[in-house]
Amino acid sequence: MRKNKSHFLLMTVAAIYFAACSEDSNSWSAKDVCPEDGVNAYGMPNRGMFIDERDGQEYRYTTIGDQVWMAQNLNYVAEYSVCYDNNELNCDLWGRLYSLLENGENEAPMNYVMVDSICPTGWHVPSEQEWTRMIASIGKYNDHETAKRLKSLELWTHEYSGGNGTDECGFRALPGGDQSPSKSEFMYQNAVFWTSTMQSPRKARAIYLGLGVYKGISTYRNSI
Repeated sequence: MRKNKSHFLLMTVAAIYFAACSEDSNSWSAKDVCPEDGVNAYGMPNRGMFIDERDGQEYRYTTIGDQVWMAQNLNYVAEYSVCYDNNELNCDLWGRLYSLLENGENEAPMNYVMVDSICPTGWHVPSEQEWTRMIASIGKYNDHETAKRLKSLELWTHEYSGGNGTDECGFRALPGGDQSPSKSEFMYQNAVFWTSTMQSPRKARAIYLGLGVYKGISTYRNSI
């Protein structure tokens, strides 16, 4: 299935990673890991806005540990990208759904030309390792409380979504669903994010955020 591209993109300058926290997901502190005020290691406000020079769209970003992430779904028109249910109005809130595989196929090698060009200047599609380090700084995989720290305060209304988040780091993950070859599905239930890490020559790794069998937030083999 075609999944959501990683809407939350790590800045290329953010090469220093925050140390993992305790195995106890409740031992972390938002004031220490992702404070709203102050500046980050790169002299930027911890949270703010930037403009994609390609089309003039403006996006939020947030700092989590020593990583800087986009905090808004990408809405750049690219080849093989679609709006949910092919309704352009859905892109205004949810952003676009992308395929980063060659020729937009369901199973194919990663199109690294697309991976390298899909993001605004200075940003990139994060690897699974980069996701893992961010998640470790706020909690752990397969943990409902950790997932809530990344989820938006609203719109997670499906009975299998796990409910709304606390959004303590300003990450504001939306339940934008995903795109299969034949339909859009799972809006209000989950979010699935691209990584740039391949599981095999024709399968990429993805980050799943929701509830269901994945218990909050997890990686899995994405059959795209």
